[in-house]
Amino acid sequence: MTIVARLRERPRSTLVVVGYALVVLVVSVIPTPPGGLSPSGPLGLVGVDKWVHGIGYAGLSLGLGFASQARRPAEIRTVVVVASCYGACIELVQATLPYRSFSLADMGANVVGAVLGGVLWYVVVRPHVGR
Repeated sequence: MTIVARLRERPRSTLVVVGYALVVLVVSVIPTPPGGLSPSGPLGLVGVDKWVHGIGYAGLSLGLGFASQARRPAEIRTVVVVASCYGACIELVQATLPYRSFSLADMGANVVGAVLGGVLWYVVVRPHVGR
């Protein structure tokens, strides 16, 4: 069974993930508040905005994994690719907005977050799905 078929079988879970994705879209296209986020994030490695991107897209991967009940590695890769492409598309949309900007670093944080969410799904959650 394909991921799309499983998403159709689980309309409530799918609706939650679609809602989450819409919230991510809205937050990504509204004007940022004056001053933005703190420039230094936890551990001082990257800015808070990159952590927010990573956590947001990890959540999207986890949600897609749950809604689709992804079990096989190929299914989990699909979940990660979908979440990553969604993040890339949002960055492209931001490039067209006068009050937002396109950022390869943000796109990278989206992808890293999606991958980490996929890994977390595979290692921690997936073994308990469908029991």
